[in-house]
Amino acid sequence: MNKDSVSAYVDHAQATIEAAPQMDEANTKAAVLRDFLDLLNWTIPENTQLEYSVKAFGKTYKADYALILEGTPVAFLEAKGVDTTLTEDHRKQLKAYLKNEDVNLGILTNGQEYEFYRREIVDSKVNVDTLGKANLQSLPDKMTTLRAFTKDAIQNEEWVTILDRIRELREARTKLDVE
Repeated sequence: MNKDSVSAYVDHAQATIEAAPQMDEANTKAAVLRDFLDLLNWTIPENTQLEYSVKAFGKTYKADYALILEGTPVAFLEAKGVDTTLTEDHRKQLKAYLKNEDVNLGILTNGQEYEFYRREIVDSKVNVDTLGKANLQSLPDKMTTLRAFTKDAIQNEEWVTILDRIRELREARTKLDVE
């Protein structure tokens, strides 16, 4: 994955969305998000399972996509339709999936907005933090975050180093802004 491939994805997705701005979830998954998974080097059905059963809120739900390595989910992608605005309830849903299934990475998207999440255990407390948000057009500016979600980075554990470095840089920036 490089900036050109991300830009090509953005151009294709934008054209698809402009042609059908009221796409529901099923069509968004088929017309836009399948290409997004390809961009990150995840392949259906080889290492991506659709409608993965997860327990949350005392019930069983279906995560739209589970990214799987060695038979175990390593990330979830929760999809909404282009016709749906991402809400706090959608964020809570994905966070519950990550916490309850011990999965460290998550993406929430409607094809136009992308939100990236990381689950961590700090002092025996499970936290799910927002890594970043991007709209479709700004995805090429999020190369580092996108790279952390690629199959290779997760398989090689590079995602930890990438995301820890992003956090360090954010903390340094915040500290500089205060001083």
